[in-house]
Amino acid sequence: MKVVTFFNNKGGVGKTTTVVNLASYLSANRNKKILLLDLDPQSNSTQLVVPIEQWDNFYGEQPVQKTIYNFFEEMDEGEAKLEFHSIPIKAEDNNYSFDMIPGHPRLAMIDDRMSKSWNGTIGQDKGELRKLNWLNQFKEWVAQFEYDYVFIDVGPSLGALNRSVLLNTDYFFTPMGSDIFSLMGIENISTWMNQWMELYKDALSNFQKSDPAFDLGKFSAKHSVNIDISRSCRFLGYSIQQYSKRKFKEGVRPVIAYENVIKEMHGKILRYLGGYIPEGIEEGEIKLGDIPYVYSIVPLSQTSNTPIFSLNYKSGLRGNQTSSVAEYTEYIDGICSNFLKNIGDTNE
Repeated sequence: MKVVTFFNNKGGVGKTTTVVNLASYLSANRNKKILLLDLDPQSNSTQLVVPIEQWDNFYGEQPVQKTIYNFFEEMDEGEAKLEFHSIPIKAEDNNYSFDMIPGHPRLAMIDDRMSKSWNGTIGQDKGELRKLNWLNQFKEWVAQFEYDYVFIDVGPSLGALNRSVLLNTDYFFTPMGSDIFSLMGIENISTWMNQWMELYKDALSNFQKSDPAFDLGKFSAKHSVNIDISRSCRFLGYSIQQYSKRKFKEGVRPVIAYENVIKEMHGKILRYLGGYIPEGIEEGEIKLGDIPYVYSIVPLSQTSNTPIFSLNYKSGLRGNQTSSVAEYTEYIDGICSNFLKNIGDTNE
């Protein structure tokens, strides 16, 4: 089982659309068993998968279904461990064909909890160090279900919750936009990640220095604490959300400003995130593919709670939208193949 986090601190890059459709395509067409964990307080992935008439089951005054917040509830009250529940959404009960733990707006409160755990870890509080490594607890628990992949959709934040996720994720995938702000944001991501990783390593060293009798290795084994961050959070690759090209009488014409950004993207990603590329992945392989501009069918996917590549007449598809679905399917199939190649999965 591999854990892959979909992360970019810039919004509007097609991250959520990419994660749910890639997970669905891998499930439906490559026979992979996938759990999607929605850790974005905005819960956009959840809204794509769960029909609106079922929302009250999760978010009503008396909810009958669990969300990810319920897993954190005891920790939010001071416990060092997560509280585990059954997987609330099963693959056979949704159109996306994967299991899911829905998000919740109260995750914003968990971000505050993780901020306290981060500061406590820097201050050599062992309990807070355990809380910060919650994802390792989750990985050990979820292993019993024999998933091929756990996908995590996080919000566009540089906060402590996302930091705690990246600390113990196996890989991260970065969907990019084709605008200049996405290009500028790459350095921002790199600077942020480098800083907190160094602080975390220093904190571990200080635990040992302040108490020579403290055995960090035994503590790590007992409480699932990461003491070798160089083995986690490896960069799997990126995709680029294409822009809407302008149409003229003589045909479709690219926009120079966007094209210039796209040309610079690969080199800049290598410069700032290249150090996170794991062994075995060549520099030319980190671009997993493009996401075509098909906004005309995205709302249809949202209202029908159906992956884009599965849209049909029954779900409301009409006219030239069919060609948009075919184009998207071709692109997501390519990203899927490159994803599996980079992660070393040859069992198709």
